[in-house]
Amino acid sequence: MPYSQLDDVILKLTDEVTVQVLNILLEKREIIDEDIVNILNEGLDQENQETEAPEENNIPRIALKEVRKSLYKLNERSLARYRRVRDKETGYFVYYWSPIWERIRDLIVSRRKQTIKKLKQRLDYEQRNLLYVCEEGHTPVTFSDAFEFGFLCTVCGQELAQKENAETIAILQTKITELKKILKTGLEEIEGIEERMEKAVNS
Repeated sequence: MPYSQLDDVILKLTDEVTVQVLNILLEKREIIDEDIVNILNEGLDQENQETEAPEENNIPRIALKEVRKSLYKLNERSLARYRRVRDKETGYFVYYWSPIWERIRDLIVSRRKQTIKKLKQRLDYEQRNLLYVCEEGHTPVTFSDAFEFGFLCTVCGQELAQKENAETIAILQTKITELKKILKTGLEEIEGIEERMEKAVNS
């Protein structure tokens, strides 16, 4: 099962294919790039079979070079590492890829905490200030700014009225609580994956 915390966090740094590649790494102890391509394309083949769209509208298959590009991105961001082994038969090097658990955990934690911090700052602002806004809903201003502007909106010129922000405060408080739960769940989830991988290594 894909690691649910990755999609909205890693997509801010990279692209959808790279997120899928990282999800595969999280489900495998070690894997080579060609096997990642096979897993991704098996999933695409299944999606194409389930759709009634014409062949020309089918989802295109993912190329090996695209997966390698994603792996390099993950490596550059210290989210994945590789182990190089020479194939005794061909003489070529084979690269075994695996995720860097601690870096992924740190990224998830820092991104979530950053978002929670911004929401708390907004909550504090809403709770501490009497805010005024026009009927068009342009950016609310504090009482002192509204007084300075003659209680007229600087964008549209309409009269400013005190904003009822109880609903906004409640929404912010709910969002902060939800993100804290998501962060806790995410850490438990990745710890569970790590535990499964450790058992696989020791078995």
